[in-house]
Parts: sequence; C-alpha cells; structure tokens
Amino acid sequence: MPITRRTFLETAGATLASSALLCADDAPIRTVIIGTGGRGSDLIRALTTIDEVALIGVCDDYSPHLEQGAKYAGPQAKTFSDYRKMLDEMKPQAVVIAVPLYLHYKVAVDCLSAGCDVFLEKTMCYTVDEAKKLAAQVVASKRVFQVGLQRRANAIYKQAQAMVAAGMIGQVTSIKAQWHRNNSWRRPVPVPKGDANWLKLEKKLNWRLYKAYSAGLMAELGSHQMDVANWFLGTHPKRVFASGGIEYFRDGREVYDNISCLYEYELKGTDGKPYTVRANYTSLCNNAYEGAAELIMGTKGSLYLTSAKGLLFQEKGTDVVSWEGNKDQQTADANAAVVTAGKTLKLSNDPWAHRGAPFEIDIAEGNDTRDELVSFIDHVRRQDTKTICDVKVGMTDCATILMANQSVETGGWVTFPVL
Repeated sequence: MPITRRTFLETAGATLASSALLCADDAPIRTVIIGTGGRGSDLIRALTTIDEVALIGVCDDYSPHLEQGAKYAGPQAKTFSDYRKMLDEMKPQAVVIAVPLYLHYKVAVDCLSAGCDVFLEKTMCYTVDEAKKLAAQVVASKRVFQVGLQRRANAIYKQAQAMVAAGMIGQVTSIKAQWHRNNSWRRPVPVPKGDANWLKLEKKLNWRLYKAYSAGLMAELGSHQMDVANWFLGTHPKRVFASGGIEYFRDGREVYDNISCLYEYELKGTDGKPYTVRANYTSLCNNAYEGAAELIMGTKGSLYLTSAKGLLFQEKGTDVVSWEGNKDQQTADANAAVVTAGKTLKLSNDPWAHRGAPFEIDIAEGNDTRDELVSFIDHVRRQDTKTICDVKVGMTDCATILMANQSVETGGWVTFPVL
C-alpha cells in the first residue's frame, strides 16, 4: 500500500494503543532479585520505579555487589548471600534472576520449585539441553515465566514488527545486524594479580570471558538481535555458518572477541513458494562503527532499528531503470554501466540513491528494561502465563545463538536442533 505519514502514524498509534499496562489491583507484588551486579542493579533501579512492586529482598554472594544492590533497592529490602535462604524466609511471589549464565538453569528451577513466578535474564540457559528441561519444568509448574529479551517490550520494535507483519516493507529479503563496541569487556579486579584471591575474583567478576561460565558475545549480545530476526520472520533459522576468534584482546580470555554469522531462514513468499532469507550478524570488541542496530530489508522498503530510534526507508524506483543516453548528465555520471541483452543498463553505485526520505517511528521515549518488567508484573498479577517472551521464545533464542558458537567450533554449517 502507498505509505504516507498519516497512514504510517495511524499504524503506529494502533499498535501502541494495544500495548497492555498494569491492571490496578490490591497489594504490590512481593518481589526479590537474585544477582545484583551490573545488570542486576539496572533491574533493581527499574523495579523501584514500579508502584505495583514491593521489592522485599536482594541477594548476591559477592558483598560489594550486594551492598550496591541494597543501596539501590532501599532500606525495606532485606539482604541475603544465599538465595535459597531468601526464598525460604521471604516467600516471594516473583523472582527476578540476573546471575551468570551457567547458573541460570539451577537458580530458575529452585525458584519454580519454591512456587515463584520467574523473570530470567537472557540467554535462557547455558546449554540447549538445560533449556529444554527448564521449558518442561515451567510448563509443569504453571508459573508465570519471562525471559529478559527487552526488545520485545520496546515500543519501536513492537511498531516495526507490526509494520513487517502488515507488509509495509514488502516481502522480507535480508537482515543485517551487528553489535560493535570498542572495549575489552573486562572488569577490574580489586586485588593485584599476585594476590592469592586474584584468580577466584577474576573468574567471578569476568565470568563472561570464560567458557565454563559464559557463551560469549552471542549469548550476551547476539541473543537480543537474533531474537529480533526470529520474531520478525516468525520462525527460527534453518542453519548457520559462523566464524570467530580471539584476534585482538589476547589477555587470557577464552571466548571470542569477534564473531561473524550467516543464518538461513526458510519462509514462504507472497506467491506461496519457499524462499530463503539470509541474516548476517557480527559482533566486535575492537571497533564500534555502526554500534548496535538491525536492518530489516524488504522488496518495498527497509527498517533501520535501534533501541532509541527507528527509521523506515521506502525503496525508490524499483521498477524503473535508467538506460544509456540519459540526458541528465549528473545522473549518468553517478551510474555504473552493466551490460545486459546487448545494451548498457545504468544502475547507481551511490549507497543513498535508492533510499527515500525516512519515516521516523516517533513515539514517546521509553525504557525497555522497565517496560519488560512492567509487563512481567502485569502477567504475575493476572497469572497470565503468555508473557511477551515466554519459555518457548527463550528456548528458541537459546538454540539460535548456541548453534552459532557450535559452528565456530566445528568449522561447518550447523542445523537448528530439535526442541
């Protein structure tokens, strides 16, 4: 359909109007958080702004993190170094989990067994087998469960997904995503390297750099963006080929400091015939160019997405070509000759030439970390297990990112596992 600013904003308004907010009801949800490091502290700060939450306990086995979390949580929150003791003593209704990846399965299972509703940070589990077992336990428990893939709560991404579903960019043909940064990902250890406690603290604070505790860049960053691909395409990838390594930060880490992936998705086109969408994903630790973003390309347009802004570019001149002899010399000079059928076809090399003026997804500024927690608490209050990022979504995302790591290790194509 032709896209005008009016139709664009009408679509945006309809999507955002359908977003559910919290239902007013009775007492606040008694909530605790396990893990008060960097991400855990972000979640604590967000939880303290939600009136429907009573944050009654915080837990961490590293005292500096626990002290920091307690400061953010406020004096009403009791502190614990053992989460099992906290579950027994506080008997919370909801638990927010932000521990290192290798602990996700065990902590989540213990919380479900204690009768709690669970918000579990991404990636859902350290292995696909753990994810499958956790999924079965969530279903059996009938508890509310949500994975922390916050783009599912971001108004920009929700609007963009609705636009793709409505056919506003035509048939999706390709996806390009990246998370590029220029830092070592290493956190300082508060004792000198010669100290007897250095190695223990190094692995506690820099667990993301060691394979025994972490699945590296794909789990910590790529999980968000490959979830966007799965969500927008409505399916999981068929297979992946990936290459990665430690090329720059040779500091004892075990996980890659760069990775490049080619995912293949099999879909049905508008003509009902199968076709392949290829999604290219890269993550770097030594160059921040392009930052973190996703580009969803279709036959009628492209969506450029970040957590702070979304842009829609309509394709220009998809059915019009410029032949040799064009009287507009400036246009002719910008074109490159391609020989076909005995004639010279002029196609532009200018990367901006085929982009129309962008439509901005202009919505009220939000906070997707807070928004995902608002949604979780709403589902807890209503005891609605169909959260915005349920266990099936989390399990699919987990398999999607771990198969890329497996491809790097094996040096070949890896197919999506049976779930």
